[in-house]
Amino acid sequence: MISPLGSTDSESFSTLADYIQEITQSLAAASTEREVIEIVLTPAVQALGAVAGIVLLANQNDQQMKIAGSQGYEDVTRTIWQEGSLTDNQLIADILRMHEALYFEHAGALKAAYPEIESRTGALAAVANATLPMFLDQQPLGVIVLDFSEPHDFTPAERRFLTILSNQCAVALGRAEATRALETRVENRTRDLEERTRQLEEERAAQAAFVTFAEAVGSQAELLTLAREAIKVLQGRFPGASAVYYEEEQTLWKGHVWSDNMRSALIEVISVGLPSDTPLFAQVIQSKQPVFTDGWDPQRERVASSEDYHAAANYPLLIGGELRSILSIGLRKTHTWNDADRALFRAVGRSLNLALERTEMARQLMTQNAELQARTQALSFANEELAAFSYSVSHDLRTPVRHMLGFLQLTRTTLNDRLDEKSTRYLDVVEQAGRQMNSMIDALLDLSHAAQQPLRPQLVDLNTLMEEIWKGLLPDLLTRNVQWEVVPLPLVQGDWDALKQVLIQLTENALKFTRTRDPAIIRIWAQEQGETWKVYVQDNGLGFDPRYQERLFNVFQRLHSDQEVPGTGVGLASVRRLILKHGGEVFAEGQVDQGATFGFILPKSGPTLQLIT
Repeated sequence: MISPLGSTDSESFSTLADYIQEITQSLAAASTEREVIEIVLTPAVQALGAVAGIVLLANQNDQQMKIAGSQGYEDVTRTIWQEGSLTDNQLIADILRMHEALYFEHAGALKAAYPEIESRTGALAAVANATLPMFLDQQPLGVIVLDFSEPHDFTPAERRFLTILSNQCAVALGRAEATRALETRVENRTRDLEERTRQLEEERAAQAAFVTFAEAVGSQAELLTLAREAIKVLQGRFPGASAVYYEEEQTLWKGHVWSDNMRSALIEVISVGLPSDTPLFAQVIQSKQPVFTDGWDPQRERVASSEDYHAAANYPLLIGGELRSILSIGLRKTHTWNDADRALFRAVGRSLNLALERTEMARQLMTQNAELQARTQALSFANEELAAFSYSVSHDLRTPVRHMLGFLQLTRTTLNDRLDEKSTRYLDVVEQAGRQMNSMIDALLDLSHAAQQPLRPQLVDLNTLMEEIWKGLLPDLLTRNVQWEVVPLPLVQGDWDALKQVLIQLTENALKFTRTRDPAIIRIWAQEQGETWKVYVQDNGLGFDPRYQERLFNVFQRLHSDQEVPGTGVGLASVRRLILKHGGEVFAEGQVDQGATFGFILPKSGPTLQLIT
């Protein structure tokens, strides 16, 4: 044990150097705040002959002080150094603010400088006192206080010693705090790694359960067979356990498949069925989440003959968000569910749910295929009927019309000059009706052909196609004042003949409805719209009432009389059928006496199969 300092400054410094060396070596091995304070206080008190010492640490966040350690006090609560707010102890606040130590060498010096300390605590202050600030990286940590029972002159060597001591204590406390923080991070990291390891183990177990079940049910599609395979997996994972697959029937949940190790009395109970408010089902029905029950109580759970089981779990099997069935398991060998077992049960439940969804999707697909097949067959019948109708039109209807027109001509020739004006007008009306009938027959045949003709998709240059159409329309264009504008058109995927028929019909319509216009203005252009092309044919003709635009593309639906514009009411219907066969759409826009815009939209990918109605 080193003795207190002597009287000479050189001897004091030599002895203090020994203390500093001893403290430095000891602090190097200190790793906690408590160890640091014990190493600093004991030799400090001994080296200077103090009766007691204390370390108070300051928290800058909440401006509070705490006693971190003391030496030599019989009852620290009776000292003037107490825990509390920094603002309540002006001495310590001044030391930390001034960043320098204060020394009170004679009796009454401390009381004279800070009278509120003794009056506040009611305790007797020491005769002499040294209060040393501790700073680390310019941040205040607290103070070291040494109390003396006799007057004490602090020599320069002692003051240097105390300065070194407070600095080393601050560094050691900072190192201890860093060590504690590092240990905390390591502990947290270790905890995180352990938790992640546990999760990975659960995931591995869940994946193993999924693989086992998937291998077992990969080729199965029948619901009860899938349930049996799931129960086998559960029995393999939980020896001695029993599992049941429930479905709801008339407000009762009845077991449809169960383990072969269940007692007959319990089988009878689940076969009759359990009500929805049975705790076994109520939570699952409400939450649609797996429910695990520890400490199974047959009376509390209201399931008779289930005394063999100590824990249970239920997994809701959902299809489209709706509860369809429940997979239940009872454990005989444990009263509680651990995390790994929960994960395994969830894995099997998820696997069964996926299998049930797959089966339901397959069933829906079969239903859709059956419906599609029925529609296809109906369409085939309709096409056959249309073909028969076309045959009837071309033979049964055209022949009497041809006979009518023929005999009408013979009548004109036979009567010759004997026809009066009224009779001639009657014959003209009949002949006009016959020719109109022939036009309608031709239009119906064209419509039938449009519906039945197979498409031959290719890359079609609409500019070249329009040049051919323009040449065909040239005679009509030469006899009228027509302003014709065709903006460069794109290449599209489609059937050349069908698209030509569409554009012929639309351009002829534009010419027909602009007969009263001088000049007639016809404009044709196209717009790119993402994955489609939109083609427009616009005119400044008679237009139409937009309230009836949906009727324009229906057979025999006309918005103008024959006196205004002659026609059969079949052309636009043919356009619609041909564009629908391409997987596209038709449209029409217009106002009465303000012109109209007709057109169609084609997918860039080309024609797709469409059911034409």
